[in-house]
Amino acid sequence: MTTSRSVTTRPAPLRRLLLVLLAAVALVAVPAPPLARAESSEDWRISRYHVTADVGADGTTAVTVDLDFDFGSDPGHGPLLLQPTRQRIEADPDHWRSFPIEQITAASPSGAPADLHLEHSGGVQTIRVGDEDVEVSGVQTYRISWLQRGLVTPEAVGSGLDELAWNVVGTEYEVPLSDVRVTVTGPVPPQRVECAAGEPGETSPCADARTEDRRAVFAEDLVEPGQGLTVTTGWPAGTVDAQVLLTERAHLGNTFTPTPATIGVGALLAVLGSLAAALLARRGRDERFAGITPGLSPVATATATTTTSRRRGPVAVRFTPPDGARAAEVGTVLDEVVHTHDVTAALVDLAVRGHLRIVEDPSGTEKKPVWRLERLPAPEEDLAEHERALLEGVFADGDEVALADVGFASILSATQAALYTDVVERGWFRADPRAVRTRWYVAGILLVLLGVGLALLLAFTVAWGIAGLGVVVAGVATLVLAGRAPARTAAGSALLDQALGFKLYLSTAEADQIRVEEAEQVFSRYLPYAIAFGVTDHWAKVFRDLAARGHELGTPGWYVGAHPLVFASPTFGDQLSSFSAAVSSSVTASASSGGGSGFGAGVGGGVGGGGGGGW
Repeated sequence: MTTSRSVTTRPAPLRRLLLVLLAAVALVAVPAPPLARAESSEDWRISRYHVTADVGADGTTAVTVDLDFDFGSDPGHGPLLLQPTRQRIEADPDHWRSFPIEQITAASPSGAPADLHLEHSGGVQTIRVGDEDVEVSGVQTYRISWLQRGLVTPEAVGSGLDELAWNVVGTEYEVPLSDVRVTVTGPVPPQRVECAAGEPGETSPCADARTEDRRAVFAEDLVEPGQGLTVTTGWPAGTVDAQVLLTERAHLGNTFTPTPATIGVGALLAVLGSLAAALLARRGRDERFAGITPGLSPVATATATTTTSRRRGPVAVRFTPPDGARAAEVGTVLDEVVHTHDVTAALVDLAVRGHLRIVEDPSGTEKKPVWRLERLPAPEEDLAEHERALLEGVFADGDEVALADVGFASILSATQAALYTDVVERGWFRADPRAVRTRWYVAGILLVLLGVGLALLLAFTVAWGIAGLGVVVAGVATLVLAGRAPARTAAGSALLDQALGFKLYLSTAEADQIRVEEAEQVFSRYLPYAIAFGVTDHWAKVFRDLAARGHELGTPGWYVGAHPLVFASPTFGDQLSSFSAAVSSSVTASASSGGGSGFGAGVGGGVGGGGGGGW
């Protein structure tokens, strides 16, 4: 038995920066080759490709591929499979949707060599079967098995079912596949099945798609190279106790996170490579009110004296939320990015202020609670634009919706755009932070491309290629400094100081600091900010400790638990933390590729999607 594991490590900041800089230059200098490719021969084909997937109650899927590889008159070593272990999430650039593979085994009933050669790189598990010193010909039979987690999407948006929407045959196969058969077995009989085959996006049904007791059976006569086959099996919600697996994804927006090390190296490269980049970077520094305590604003801001600086003094603890700012707005000003937890904070804030009610449905379980949202009649004069966008999106289909049925993909996009507009119109940023970063990224990439072209031109004409590298350095410096480009106004810097002080309080508060008679009001009012700051667990623990001491706390009207007097229970904080996580997970899952329902999505509309051939 052979096991393949992938371990993610985080390099030291300086080393990480240098690696990224080298990678950036390399990526634009030459086209990126595929991570791995199968060899192809006109004589090769897979004459039988039978796949079984046994889905357990915990979502772990045991996959077995039985295939007959016909080498014809052109001998080869054996089959090669390329299986993705992660998938990009369009609306959440900070994470991959992951489906790790382990416990890989291989055998050949026909007696061909079945040695395993495994490699995991770039989110692709490469599986080579055979002996590199031995070639075989004719038709050989192979059986390849593994365990895979994360393939099942619980309560998929659109269908409400627990779904395995799976690209069994991706579009990267180099050989044709005949007699393709897929059998999916689950804990209970499937409620709905669907299969599509053909070109990417094609919705033409397979030759066969049916259910047999607890099995879903799919079949297709022929899948040509460049085509694919996607099967979708849906079970009643709650059948599979699994979660969408997320792992951190490095990209321009988070790889160049400002730190003293990255800014120091970036500034040095910018000065050496391009004085222009350094001068432009100065425009991205925050404004601050001069001569007053951080976090305060002068009475007459129109005539106040300001200065520009990224430096901040020590943070003073603040016991109340920032003045006149919603939780999602504070979260955006804090790090200049609208994250999914900022949207979650806005949703809970709307509930606290009486625009909706969060109801925990009794049909759920302790391990897997179920929520629905009810819209309440409330004056809308106090709503910010991002709150209007969020409310209208969530309740587009009625005044009562199940959280699992809310399609957050378009809602997230609209709410993010409105939030960026709000923080500019409120006077906290000079310009839309996302638009500013985008312009810098585009400029940086263009400078790198220009520098590479100039370096090659000078190298082959006057042997001065090194001179062109100065432009490359300027482009890389621009990319590094892109995260620093958005600039807060003096009012935005004052709000930032208030936010940091309030975050310090929420992350260090103790139960004995809370007046019992004010507990419910304080918890509810401050909870959205705790979500935006990422300190929900600690804030909930404060009130869990308070309830554990025997204090009877009032039940908040904006939350209806599955059991009476839920707020007085020590588990209430856990329930709120669970709800917050469920909203964020729903946002991510519905907005991710493969996170929504696979029914009707066509070829490539599921998770996975490997390729392969022979070698």
